[in-house]
Amino acid sequence: MKPSEMTLSTQGRRSGFTLVELMVAMSVGLVVAGTVVMLLVQASREQRRGFAATTVEENAHNLQARITSALRSMSANFGITPDINTPVTNSSGNVVGYRAIVGFKANGGGTYTSQRLGFDASSGNFSFTPSYSTAPANQIVWMTSGQKVVLRKLFFRNSLNPDLSQNNSLINVSFQMDDNGFSQQNLTNNPANIIRSFAVQMRCD
Repeated sequence: MKPSEMTLSTQGRRSGFTLVELMVAMSVGLVVAGTVVMLLVQASREQRRGFAATTVEENAHNLQARITSALRSMSANFGITPDINTPVTNSSGNVVGYRAIVGFKANGGGTYTSQRLGFDASSGNFSFTPSYSTAPANQIVWMTSGQKVVLRKLFFRNSLNPDLSQNNSLINVSFQMDDNGFSQQNLTNNPANIIRSFAVQMRCD
């Protein structure tokens, strides 16, 4: 046999993959494909969690700003009137605050308008009533709980003076808000779960 014929014959026999080579290639391909899919799923989860945290943080910021603005416009001389029908209790059964309060905004000329801030625990809505004494049904909903964010708790309470008497000019506000499970994480380690407490100084006029 001529050398050229041997070369052509050898090339013809080695032109395809063996079964073992094909199985190895398929295994490597499946590993690579699985890794890519896993990375895409992880990236999607992180994006979802980031969106949830941003949404909750934005809603918490807006709600705090609105409550702060409303309370600062009220007169501390008239104090606040808690809605005794909306108490919030701790694990021991002690009242730690109220989900709704009524304050008084000065109109000038010695007149005041009563205004109500309230959280409805059954619906998760927080509303503002600008003229509570004359139009109690005219509520403006400042926050509505939905699929991607929910207000779990909110309550108001007076601060205390050094002699333990109530300080009607300094109001404490606490609330809890989360993503309503949108990030698919439990509340224990969910970064979108926010518990916020702040104090607001009312006007002394």
